[in-house]
Amino acid sequence: MSKQQPRYYLQKGATTIVIFIHGIVEGPDQFLDLMELASGYGFAIASLLLPGHGGTGEEFAHSCRQQWMKHVNSEVGRYKEIYDSVILVGHSMGSLLSFITYVESPEQVIGIVAIDTPLYVKVKGRAIRNNLKVAFSKHIAEDDPAYALLKASSVAPCSIFTYLTWAPRMIDLFRLMKKTRKLLCQVSVPTLVFHAADDELVSASSVKVFKKTLPADYSRIVLLKNSTHFICEQEDLALLHKTFCSFLISIKERHF
Repeated sequence: MSKQQPRYYLQKGATTIVIFIHGIVEGPDQFLDLMELASGYGFAIASLLLPGHGGTGEEFAHSCRQQWMKHVNSEVGRYKEIYDSVILVGHSMGSLLSFITYVESPEQVIGIVAIDTPLYVKVKGRAIRNNLKVAFSKHIAEDDPAYALLKASSVAPCSIFTYLTWAPRMIDLFRLMKKTRKLLCQVSVPTLVFHAADDELVSASSVKVFKKTLPADYSRIVLLKNSTHFICEQEDLALLHKTFCSFLISIKERHF
């Protein structure tokens, strides 16, 4: 597994930057297609690498939610000094961090895109099987659903003992979920929510919370009918790309 690095692409004349925030044990490279689309519309691009990610299981075990939040706040703050406005895009835990960062420092944030946001979780059996394969299989075929998880991960497979030390990080995730549910009502910028209907980790209750909490006049919820947490089927991927681009265009028209 090659080590992932944070990414930053300068766009000449850009006044807005789109900042991508990955999920737990994931990495910045999972956004490559969306980064390319956003860049094509004239936005500067950054894809963050959270502390404890991009390396060993031991390094991940020694990170924590406070470090993740501090890093996102710091990076977003740094880019706010360079650009007039910011759009936050998160996947899974990255969506939670996007909402928290916005509420704690809303200045210059003009939009949020949240993909497969775990406001509540419901772990299915195949999620456990996929994680076990990634952890202990020496080879995973590309047509195996576990391969998508492996590809999204930036943390190297490790020993059983090291995996056990990850338990506090899972508790951190649940605390971020709880924090996000409490502050979601404070979101007042255009928000685009994607939810995979066959998600093996995120409960459909998360969608109900979004519908109940986010005002319909500046939010949109898009259901990806045939997709999972890590696999976006071709038709759904086309819908995601089209809707994402439309969202960027609408924000551009609104602010520029």
